[in-house]
Amino acid sequence: MAREKATQLWSVPAPGTGSYTLAVVSDDETLAGRAIELLEREGLEVRLEVDGSGPEALAEFDRRPTLVIVRCDRDRRMLDRVLRNAQRRMPGAIVVVVIPAGDSADLGLTLTSGADALVREEDLDGVLGPAVRAAAGGQASAPASLLRLMQPPALSHRERQILGLALAGLSNAQIAERLYLAPSTVKTHISAAYRRLGVHSRREATRLVFATDDALRRTVLATLRLSEEYAPSPPAAPPARSRDARRTRA
Repeated sequence: MAREKATQLWSVPAPGTGSYTLAVVSDDETLAGRAIELLEREGLEVRLEVDGSGPEALAEFDRRPTLVIVRCDRDRRMLDRVLRNAQRRMPGAIVVVVIPAGDSADLGLTLTSGADALVREEDLDGVLGPAVRAAAGGQASAPASLLRLMQPPALSHRERQILGLALAGLSNAQIAERLYLAPSTVKTHISAAYRRLGVHSRREATRLVFATDDALRRTVLATLRLSEEYAPSPPAAPPARSRDARRTRA
């Protein structure tokens, strides 16, 4: 009983009560109402304290929010400011970032900036409540597609090497010449790399590599640098015959 009174005093959720003071920062005016409906459907008790469209919305409140829901459509800078404000003004609050349809998110950066959960907007109805419950239990959550970007499938050394050259714009024939391989071997390695990464084209592979964790990106970039350093030298021109040699032959 004493713990529950203390948590009510400091406006943080009492363990097991599922009661939250809510702040919504969103460029979509309908998100607050929708979020309350979904959370109450999940059996959580929610009191809306803040509803605004920018970081300044978190500047004033009567009760400190214990749950913050953020949506910033394609505005990474705004999202960073909101997350920083939430960390500074309401430490310990659960922070859920809603990813608008068609938008992308840097999972690692968003989590390290203070988010506890990322939810795609199209999945909000079925995921918001469970994501909040998971965060209350100390578990971060995110869409599976973003988690795969954090831990991409392992590629063999040769697959990474060939993929790096492919992403640099070299054709299969050019890669084969540079690595002293048959063009069919290059094609086989590229196809294998695509299957492992779950992509179907060089454009998709490029987007994945440069949105993923540093390990794969560094490997690909190192391959590009080495490919330039150790590129095969052009065939040497045949030595010119001397004038005396031409006269003798004549």
